[in-house]
Formats: sequence, C-alpha cells, structure tokens
Amino acid sequence: MAKGEDNEGDEEATGGGRKKLIIIALPVVVLVLAAAYFFILKPKDESGAAKALPAPTPGTIAPLESITVNLAGAHFLKIGIALQPTADVAETPDGSMALDQVINVFSNRTVKELTSAEGKDAAKKELVARIKLAYLPHDKITHEEIKKANEKFSGGKAHENDELTAEQAEKRAAALTVQPEVYDVYFTEFVMQ
Repeated sequence: MAKGEDNEGDEEATGGGRKKLIIIALPVVVLVLAAAYFFILKPKDESGAAKALPAPTPGTIAPLESITVNLAGAHFLKIGIALQPTADVAETPDGSMALDQVINVFSNRTVKELTSAEGKDAAKKELVARIKLAYLPHDKITHEEIKKANEKFSGGKAHENDELTAEQAEKRAAALTVQPEVYDVYFTEFVMQ
C-alpha cells in the first residue's frame, strides 16, 4: 500500500509541476507572439511619409491667366488654372511659379495621353504635387532642408523639385511636414488642338 500511495503523490507532484510550467510558459508565449506581430506581421508604412498635415483652412481662389503649352506632334494645349492658397497666407501667391510648373508638367505630352481621364488626372496629380513643392513657405523651411528631402525621395540625385520624377514629386509632397502656401489647384480652361 505504501507503494500505491507513493505513486499517487508522484502523480500530484507531476500535475502540480505541469501547472507551474503552464503558468510560466503562457506569458512567455504571449510575449513572443506579440513581438512577432510587432516586428513581422504588423502592416508597415511603405512610403516612409510623415504624418499627414492637418487640412488647412481654404483661402480665396485666385485664377491665373491661361497659357498655351506645346504638346507632342505639333499640337497645343490652352490651359488655365486657379490656385487655392491657405487662409493664413497674407497675400495671394505669385502665379509665375505655378505657371512654370504647368509648362514643365504638360509640355511634350501627347493629345492621346491627355484625352483619357486617367492621363489627365495623373498630370493634374503631378502638377498639384509640384506646385505644393514650389510654394513651400521660405520662413519655415530652409533650402538645405528642401534639398535633403528631395534627395531622400530621388535616391540622392535631385537638387530641385523640377528634377524629381512625377512619382518622386508626389511622394515628396505627400511627406511634407510644413504646409505649403498653395494646397490645391483647379483647371479653369483645358483645350487641346
């Protein structure tokens, strides 16, 4: 009988040891799973963009004079835009930088490219990004900061925003940490021939 009692005591000790092992191992397993989620499975921000700027208060829309841009194949585009600055801008921004960007974005594009809704939207998206980069407030960001940010998005090759590709300019504009003076652009005229 003593032998049977010893077996029962061993079984209780073994069962108690299993309970202790479970109590110790369970938090460790939870920590390992949490770490795996955080480092491996958690969705990552692939753009590396900073947090989005809060939406500014819109200012008064300022239409600019229409200009004519040469397209590929001896065609041309008469385009008019209007800039919408933020309400905290003291005076309406000079439109010359925006018109320069219009020329850069639309020159030598094809009529076929700009007649499709996708092509026109892509060109406008690029234009808005480049205008945002052109109208960064100079009192809040230095030329050196602009240069470093552009180099980050162009693999170290660009020194000014007009050297960025369309995709790089859009990523750069999306990653702005300073509100540009102009934050939206509207087409007032868009006629191709």
